[in-house]
Amino acid sequence: MAIPFKYNTRSLFVRKISNSMTAGAIALVVAVFVAAMAMVAGLNATIKDTSSPDNLIAIRRGASSETASVITLDEFDALKFLPSIQRDAADDPLVSSELTEGILMPTDDGSLDNLPIRGLLATALSVHENVRVVSGRMFHPGLNEVIIGKQIVNRYGGCSLGADLKFGRRTWKVVGIFDAGGSSFESEVWTDLHSLQEDSRRGSSFNSIRLKLARGADVPALIQRIADDPRINLQAETEHDYYQEQSGFAAKLRVLGMLVAAIMAFAAVFAAMNTMYAAVAARTTEIGTLRALGFSPSSIMTSFLLESSALAVMAGIIGILLALPVNGFSSKFNGAISAPTLAFSFHITMAIVGQALLFALVMGIAGGWLPARRAMKMTVVTALRRA
Repeated sequence: MAIPFKYNTRSLFVRKISNSMTAGAIALVVAVFVAAMAMVAGLNATIKDTSSPDNLIAIRRGASSETASVITLDEFDALKFLPSIQRDAADDPLVSSELTEGILMPTDDGSLDNLPIRGLLATALSVHENVRVVSGRMFHPGLNEVIIGKQIVNRYGGCSLGADLKFGRRTWKVVGIFDAGGSSFESEVWTDLHSLQEDSRRGSSFNSIRLKLARGADVPALIQRIADDPRINLQAETEHDYYQEQSGFAAKLRVLGMLVAAIMAFAAVFAAMNTMYAAVAARTTEIGTLRALGFSPSSIMTSFLLESSALAVMAGIIGILLALPVNGFSSKFNGAISAPTLAFSFHITMAIVGQALLFALVMGIAGGWLPARRAMKMTVVTALRRA
């Protein structure tokens, strides 16, 4: 015979102070967990949204990223006419040669962010089809003009429509702001490839080649062709795979966030355990009476576990509500000094909410297990004698 749940519900409101303190500890842990997972989800979304399902990226063999790659004009000319590459209405291949430079930009707090500058040609918008200019216009080739991602608008000096942005050996006019569907491109400045090559004294070389695949293209065969052709000899992979590899730091942040939450959860479990031990000690008469009425030891244990779990789940809901204001909050990620600074928004997803509630439930069960076992083992005579 099971003990009615309303018995446990009433018990939660009898010890208001101790239960509130325990719930507060669990809620704080859950709030930290949700915020950390929302940060990781936002970073993952920013990086993964950069990829296009029908794009390949080619870089120098052995390079870990496009910033560490160097590609010559001859290699580009040999690659762009390969089969399986989509062509536009004028029968020109949809291939974008790109150069990426980084400039250190001072922030309001006195630190330095590594702002990526990407040089590309007019065909780039056909290759990066998720990018569109939302304010102003596209830069004109050969002029000192740039467009900036919407995530860096007003974040640094000169990053606003119509302003002058100084980097390299020139002053550049900001003529447009672009949207890239929430991807990492929104943390970049885009300009004409040849202007950036001249300013950075890079000659005719660049870092990467993006190419749009024709419908039905044999992707593995094209990747192998790019690697085997002695005129090209580059490594290529889909943009999805490339950015999946680049998002490794987000996975490390996820582990770090879970480690911090686990350490805090350890203390919260002890708080829950202390509360439930106090409940058992204060309710020896009730336990003895329940046993005398015919409730089994397993029913008593289940009842106390349900009480501890209910307290934890309610605290988990409070913790989620406390963390909700961070949803959509814009922040930035600074990696190494050579890595670009990424602007991103926190994303609280339903999966994170579900994980947070499960996390709270686990804390409740862990904190209530030993006190529940103690209540289960208490005999009628012992309970009534202690009373």
